[in-house]
Amino acid sequence: MTTGMTEQFIIATVDVALAAQNAVVAAESLGLGICYIGAVRNDPQTVSDLLELPDNVYPVFGLCIGAPAQDPEVKPRLPLGTVLMEETYRDEGQRDGIADYDETMRAYYRSRTGGTKESTWTEEMARLLEGERRPHMKGFLADRGFEMR
Repeated sequence: MTTGMTEQFIIATVDVALAAQNAVVAAESLGLGICYIGAVRNDPQTVSDLLELPDNVYPVFGLCIGAPAQDPEVKPRLPLGTVLMEETYRDEGQRDGIADYDETMRAYYRSRTGGTKESTWTEEMARLLEGERRPHMKGFLADRGFEMR
């Protein structure tokens, strides 16, 4: 078997995300809280060493599950009509849905932080996607055996 191919990387990443989401649904149905931790990719080698991960395995994210210390309101999500498309991709109506969601998120952040955070979803996504983020991951994945061919 050839290992380290791009398709295998995609399959592994999708599989771990699906497994985690199922664990999250089960945990939340039991009244537990969850928190995904993407920051494990800030130093993936240390995490890999700690967990003794073999080649062709990498830490995608951490997942904390436990009894929540708070009971915060549920974070609003993008409206279904803005993200669900049938048959083909379309972008009509998305701008209005996103603009409405931005105002919902501004109010949510304001409420959640006692007025110390004034931001929208669009602003948060722009910050997340600007510039290089975790450029070390390409080399790390190659070292783990993912040749991406």
